[in-house]
Amino acid sequence: MKKLAVIGRGTVGCVSALQLKLNFPDAEVQWHYDPSINPQSVGEGTTLILPKLLSDTINFSSKDYSKVDGYVKTGIFKDGWSSDGKSFLHDFPPPAVALHFNAVKMQDYIYGRLKDHVNIFEQNITPEDIDADYIIDCSGKPNNFGNHTMSGFIPVNSVHVTQCFWEAPKFSHTLTIARPYGWVFGIPLQNRCSIGYMYNSDINTLDEVKEDVKAIFRDYSLTPSNATSSFAFKNYYKNKNFNERSCSNGNASFFLEPLEAMSFGMASSVLNGAMDYISGLRSLDNINSEYGRLISNVESIIMMHYFAGSKYKTDFWDFARERGEACMNYAKYSEHFCDMVKTAKPASDFGTFPEDILYSGKASIDFMELNNLWWAGSFSQNLDGLGIRKKIESVLGINQTQDIAAE
Repeated sequence: MKKLAVIGRGTVGCVSALQLKLNFPDAEVQWHYDPSINPQSVGEGTTLILPKLLSDTINFSSKDYSKVDGYVKTGIFKDGWSSDGKSFLHDFPPPAVALHFNAVKMQDYIYGRLKDHVNIFEQNITPEDIDADYIIDCSGKPNNFGNHTMSGFIPVNSVHVTQCFWEAPKFSHTLTIARPYGWVFGIPLQNRCSIGYMYNSDINTLDEVKEDVKAIFRDYSLTPSNATSSFAFKNYYKNKNFNERSCSNGNASFFLEPLEAMSFGMASSVLNGAMDYISGLRSLDNINSEYGRLISNVESIIMMHYFAGSKYKTDFWDFARERGEACMNYAKYSEHFCDMVKTAKPASDFGTFPEDILYSGKASIDFMELNNLWWAGSFSQNLDGLGIRKKIESVLGINQTQDIAAE
């Protein structure tokens, strides 16, 4: 293909343009975006994928953190989940770290590195009006959802975000704290911490959330500013994400709440699928099927947490637990999700990395992609940290004793 195009200048749009230019150096790469659209100045946390990608492509390293207000992410601290409310750290395998960053500054950084190597078009445009062989549409949340499916499980639909400015970061992990009306994330950047309260506006009010989040400010010695925002959102994904001439990515394709920060991992999988199709390596049926399975598995990973519940007995948590149980009963029909839970041996076991699955020829592409989104150690830490290992194995129909003996 001679002409490739990207629509959108958000984080996923920036990375898509970067990847197309580096993987198809002989193609003309067009980058279309509407300069009148203001990006949201939010803090973002990644999985391990983005820092490695930026390092491999544009030599991004710790010396560049200050350019994006970046700070290391050593894991995800969870507090108040499950009925006993114990805290634990879902940490990353040494020496790897992920990244917290200012989304707008990251977008500007990538744009600055790339703008002289692609053709820039500042315009509001749709894929139908672009002269290109293949187009990746990262134009943001759809105006209508006629081509999307709404999540039947995720229990939150609104967020209230407060920026808390500080002189230096006070912790290096993402906060994920269960609260009576939902859960709170904390994203530490170099100059501020983004605190977001995820809740369901059909169950609780914004005033209740604003009052309850004050406990987080006290517990973590944070000073809230007047820089706040509140908005509702939908949890959705595309019915058919790839066609012969274009695909959607980022919020144009899907949005599932930010618990576990797997949005960019999913976006990376979409981008890899598009590049494989452009290269003639995989069919549309293959990449569309993988997309559906991965979305379902990401949703199940999120819903594992609600399946565990929290230490709170409130209307929200009654609803969330019920949704979590419904999702796990649905997930038992996913061979790939069940395989990941089965191979997530307890952390106390020695030498239990699941080579038997990954290298036996039984692992499909989407299984290994899911392993990249949430490696086996992540499953193990969360099954035990959330206290749901035996319960979820029972619901999924996994008999560890028989499975291990069979191996």
